[in-house]
Amino acid sequence: MALENPDTWETIPAAAFDAAMAPYRLPPGARIAVAVSGGADSMALVLLLSSWAASRDIFLHALTVDHCLRDNAAVEAAQVEEWLAARKVPHSILRWEGGVQVREVASSPQDAARNARYDLMTEWCADNDCSHLFVAHHADDQVETFLMRLARGSGVDGLAAMAPGSTRGGLTMARPLLGFAKTQLIGVCRANGQRWLEDPSNEDAASTRVRFRQAQELLEREGFTRHRLLMTVRHLQRAKVALDHAVTAFLGRACTFDGCGVVRASVASLVETPEEVGLRSLSRVLTIVGGSTYGPRFERLEGLYQRAVRGPWRDATLHGCMVVRDGSDLVFCREAAKIAADQHISMNKAVIWDGRFRMSLGPVGGLRANGSFILSPLTRAVWRTLREENASSPLEGMWPRVRETLPVFFDSSGLAAVPHAAFVRPNLKDHVRPRAELTSVFRSSLPNRGVTTKMVHSE
Repeated sequence: MALENPDTWETIPAAAFDAAMAPYRLPPGARIAVAVSGGADSMALVLLLSSWAASRDIFLHALTVDHCLRDNAAVEAAQVEEWLAARKVPHSILRWEGGVQVREVASSPQDAARNARYDLMTEWCADNDCSHLFVAHHADDQVETFLMRLARGSGVDGLAAMAPGSTRGGLTMARPLLGFAKTQLIGVCRANGQRWLEDPSNEDAASTRVRFRQAQELLEREGFTRHRLLMTVRHLQRAKVALDHAVTAFLGRACTFDGCGVVRASVASLVETPEEVGLRSLSRVLTIVGGSTYGPRFERLEGLYQRAVRGPWRDATLHGCMVVRDGSDLVFCREAAKIAADQHISMNKAVIWDGRFRMSLGPVGGLRANGSFILSPLTRAVWRTLREENASSPLEGMWPRVRETLPVFFDSSGLAAVPHAAFVRPNLKDHVRPRAELTSVFRSSLPNRGVTTKMVHSE
């Protein structure tokens, strides 16, 4: 895009960006990534972050996803790489191999691309020990998100729109630009002599977000100014924080979890707590236990809540979880059938498996550092193999439906390790150290009281 040189153009002062970055509390030596599509928003963000990180001894790496939805997507990714190389910003291009097929068959390829883009970048960050992924959502995006959710009849959480920080697969998704307008981001690019790319989909009226964007002039005339709408969002965000505190307090007194990702919740406590807090608490438990980014649909959540507090109860599956009644408790565990396909892992790398466990495999001795393994769930067939190898497994007596949701390592020779069973194949014991720990999201969201998963159910 050709650059203009107006006499004045609103930009983002360094002090204002410093203030926006302060809540993330990144220490010297931290490793962070930034998503860069090549548009004015993301180019402004990488410029701001590059200067900010350099002055604080923080490692910054830019990521661009070649989504293959347009014929020139690869050319655009290469252009971003050229721009960032000139500014000495480390950069990687991640290719979404499924993009070509998706654009031919999907009714909304942008939605599929968005999910794939975040999955690719989240996996890259896990492989490269990056704690935060910065994205360039700004104040105009926030207003559009609010209006879209208002049109859908969303509640407090939806209308609170985007938070400055959220989590995805154990990674912090950071949005430091929510307080700045699009015009300011363009100003940053122009002030730095930085060109940018224009995405034609941003003008496609078939997109709901684009239609809301195009309606802004009419809304402004009727008093729905950006400032007023952002103030409404901030009010709702404060209400959401208060409700989140109430949920955290409820979970602290009514729930327990263990190292296998099983949660118990007191039905009596659920009955006694306000309905809104109870619904939100169930939603948070289901989201965490199911390894999800987003909560369940409200209609099904409300049905589960009503059966729990008013009856009659019946065991259920919801949002990738099994929910059963065990005495005076509800017990939540991952639904084994919903666990995705096998996942590769290399030595000295950490990955998030099934959204629940942070998995790693470190060398102890002579095993080559580039060894390759596969992560799979502990199926019944694997359990039979494990019992042949280790008859006194600590998983003996565990409810099979919980056991089948735990991760195991395979290599070319077969079953290699089962961290929850403290099992490593004899010929690997002196060479590898497998680890499986619940993600930080899980551990920070619920109290751990060492609850057992040896439940009364049997199969």
